[in-house]
Amino acid sequence: MSQLFNELKRRNVFRVGLAYLVSAWVIAQVADLVLDNIEAPEWVMQVILLVLGLGFIIAIIISWAYELTPEGLKKDSDVPANESIASHTAKKLDYITLAAVIMVLVLFTYQRLNPSSAVSPSNQAALSGASSNTGTEAGSASSNQEKSIAVLPFADMSVAGDQAYFADGISEELLNVLAQVEGLKVAARTSSFKFRGDEHDIVEIGHALNVNQVLEGSVRKSGNQVRITAQLIDVAGGFHVWSETYDRQLDNIFAVQDEIAVAIVDALKLKLELDATENQSHTVENGEAYDLYLRGRELAREPSKAGLTRALQFFEQALAIDPDFAAAHGAIASAWIWLEDYGGIPSQDAFDRAEPAARKALALEPNRADALTAMGFVEERKYSNDVAARNYFEQAIKANPAFIEAYTLYADALRELGEIDLALQVRLDAVERDPLSSYLQSRLASMMVGLRRFDEAQSIIDQIFELYPDDAYAHEELANLKVSQGLLAEAVHSYTFVHNNRPGDPFAAAQLSVCYYLMQMPDKHQQWLAAARDRGPGNRWELSARRSMAQWSGDWETLFRAGQLYLAKTGTTWQGQASLGEGDWEAARASFQRSLSSLNYRMGNPVNGNVLEPLTGLVLAEKQLGIDTWRTHATAARNYTESKLDSINLGTWPNLNLNFVLAQLAATDGDLDQVVKYLQGALDENILEYPFIKYDQFFADYREEPRVLAIADQMKELALAQRQQLEQTP
Repeated sequence: MSQLFNELKRRNVFRVGLAYLVSAWVIAQVADLVLDNIEAPEWVMQVILLVLGLGFIIAIIISWAYELTPEGLKKDSDVPANESIASHTAKKLDYITLAAVIMVLVLFTYQRLNPSSAVSPSNQAALSGASSNTGTEAGSASSNQEKSIAVLPFADMSVAGDQAYFADGISEELLNVLAQVEGLKVAARTSSFKFRGDEHDIVEIGHALNVNQVLEGSVRKSGNQVRITAQLIDVAGGFHVWSETYDRQLDNIFAVQDEIAVAIVDALKLKLELDATENQSHTVENGEAYDLYLRGRELAREPSKAGLTRALQFFEQALAIDPDFAAAHGAIASAWIWLEDYGGIPSQDAFDRAEPAARKALALEPNRADALTAMGFVEERKYSNDVAARNYFEQAIKANPAFIEAYTLYADALRELGEIDLALQVRLDAVERDPLSSYLQSRLASMMVGLRRFDEAQSIIDQIFELYPDDAYAHEELANLKVSQGLLAEAVHSYTFVHNNRPGDPFAAAQLSVCYYLMQMPDKHQQWLAAARDRGPGNRWELSARRSMAQWSGDWETLFRAGQLYLAKTGTTWQGQASLGEGDWEAARASFQRSLSSLNYRMGNPVNGNVLEPLTGLVLAEKQLGIDTWRTHATAARNYTESKLDSINLGTWPNLNLNFVLAQLAATDGDLDQVVKYLQGALDENILEYPFIKYDQFFADYREEPRVLAIADQMKELALAQRQQLEQTP
């Protein structure tokens, strides 16, 4: 063995190997920097690494079999021992290795001073033979020069180990401050907080969250004293960029958060501007109030009725101590918004509590993202003021780009305004910032359903299930997808799962009541309608279900009553539809005009998804009254609907299906062929609401028309086939 070792040493195999490895590392580093700057495809770097790896093997073989002589390479066996210059070659190799080592030190120093220029996590993984796959496109690590950071949940180092909520609060506040730094991309909370504990390494986190730096730390709280330790780590190099420990009074907690943020952005060579005049209310006079606020915020993470209700109690207790605590006011506004959506609280009740809390928070702190988002929701849903709502949502995102709630509500508003491309981009931006959030992924799937891109929606849902098999958000969107595909029986299973796993939320029960109604299963229909009501009488989902059944059964009194209980233009539109059903054209016209007025729509204005339903209703009412403007309204509605026909689906409710709307408009023109054409289109898009033939006043003149009747019968047959499938399923 020693003889082989000596021979390897004599032939300079070790020196060649060492010189090659060090030189190859330098080449790889330089190539990575250059390729990043010119945005070369990833495969170019992979080819370079492959060539370098093969070259190492070739270099070792050549160094063993050949010797470098003044006449060139010769086989070692052909060089007499007295003519060998191997020792001279060894010295040259030593010089080459020394020069390469110096280059390594220079590059290492450069990367330490410029962390974002370090080798990307993807190339780091390639060099080490590692790989990572999060299951989503957004999960690949950043390989460009963008400055980006993830704030991990700080560890609770308190003696009793009962301050996790407090440590999480510190982490999130730091995240919010850093998110305001121009030029710094910050991963959102839901995704970064997936990496709780020390079971994940920094490279894995960088890949999953697509960031270049990670901030982690710990919190030790005792009484009014708090010690915060924070450290910034470079993902590519794995080294510490900055670290510090702070001992402070709890009353000064926001000041220390700003200190940490300033230190981080300084380490990243960025600029953080904290406007003292705008942030005066950000300080908290009482540590106990801040502690109560953090306890409430921890409970409000998931939009459950029980958690949000308990969170409100903590926020109110905090305000009892410090009435000018802006964060608590903003949290109250946000809690009431989600209670309206997920907690069965009637819309009017929730908005009457959310609005004053949001306005108070903004009076104290004009750039609070949660309060701005709450006001956007109120403006859209309560006042039907889409322009004001949009402004609030955009302000919220500008104030805190990591406040993800603003993105999803903003996208909803844009979709209803008909700005589909921008709405989709907002959804994609949200997923990019929070790639591990099943909620945001499911909302993106919902958007794909609305665009009739069913395969893409299913693919997104499948990806969620791969990571979270029992995710209620994914089941909800799967059910919505199945309804859009006319698969009511399959939808029932997923809606039932959602109902059982999201206590307090009436949405799934309301949807189940609609499905069972169409499948002519009255006992189940009544059971689930009661279940929706049990989670909050008069909640928006229960009212929507009652509206559907009332319109499909010709119960115009119930429909009118549901419209009275609902908010803004939607409720007024329902009242107009009830008047249409009764043949009271004057009352119908007045209701639809009020709806359009609340939406700031005037004849000649551009039409959008929000105004389409009341505008179409107005067409029929005015035609029946002999008012000539019905033609102008019909043309406006038709032009908008035809322009969107192949791109979007406003909903499974027939009055929002664009083919169905075009059939209604064709009926007002008396064009039977067009009526049949578009009704067939609605059937092809899985509209199964067959009662339209009996109760929809647009088709009053076509109720005995064989071709129209045939389409209604096909809808009914498909719905009853779903019932049969459901009954045969174990």
